[in-house]
Amino acid sequence: MKKTLIVFALLALVACKDKKEEEVSAEPITPIEEVVEEVEEEKPVLTIYEKEENILLDILIPRYYDKDVYQSQFDKVNNKWLAFQGNNGLFQVLKADYAISEEVNECTETDQLGIFATGPIEPIFFLGPNALIKKGTKVAVNIKELPLWPEAPQEYLFNGKQYILRAEGKELDSYNYTDDSGKAKKYKKFKNYKLYLSVDGEAEQLVLDIPEFNDTFVKLLFVGDLDDDGNLDFVFDTSADYEVQTVEVYLSRGAKHFIYLAGEVSVDFAC
Repeated sequence: MKKTLIVFALLALVACKDKKEEEVSAEPITPIEEVVEEVEEEKPVLTIYEKEENILLDILIPRYYDKDVYQSQFDKVNNKWLAFQGNNGLFQVLKADYAISEEVNECTETDQLGIFATGPIEPIFFLGPNALIKKGTKVAVNIKELPLWPEAPQEYLFNGKQYILRAEGKELDSYNYTDDSGKAKKYKKFKNYKLYLSVDGEAEQLVLDIPEFNDTFVKLLFVGDLDDDGNLDFVFDTSADYEVQTVEVYLSRGAKHFIYLAGEVSVDFAC
């Protein structure tokens, strides 16, 4: 009987020891944290409108032209022509005071015709009589100093609307230089250059498409209301080569979308 009691006591002691070891060895359960991945919201893709073109304006810039090529344009010039000029931020459309001259190009030995102002200020361009641009002072906004490079969109606010000019293109080269006034500047050369305009972010319209430049770049000459419809119009120098001068006028009145090419002149003065 005594032996039986001793056996039971030993079994109970072993069982109690095993239970304590299980309790000690039990690892606490680590709560699983729920991982929530932040998903970046995709920006809506803007609708792209094609470039609009409706040439309604006869324009000439003050310079000499090859007579054989531009005689028909000069035949249109008369005392009803206007001049669009800018002076210290004041832009006006005035009755044109001009003089037409003829001379021989010493380089090409061909006859050329020139049109220039008789007064002290040369206009941005001369233009024939039309139903879109009237005489008077034009509301303008200050043009941004930075060029219209692809990495530098430009914003203009006008009559409660937001206009953004955004460019695309592949940069081929860049260098620093000093202009004629002694100011340090940077030149960047691009290919497949495209310029888009958006108004209030609703869509983008293609404005310029220039495959390449040769020591030139796009320049804004005027941003304001040229046709007096309360919306922005633009005048660009889009010369793609240093021996060609090109000026383009984009108006908003009558545009299907935002603006359209209403007038253009391009002069090749290569020797």
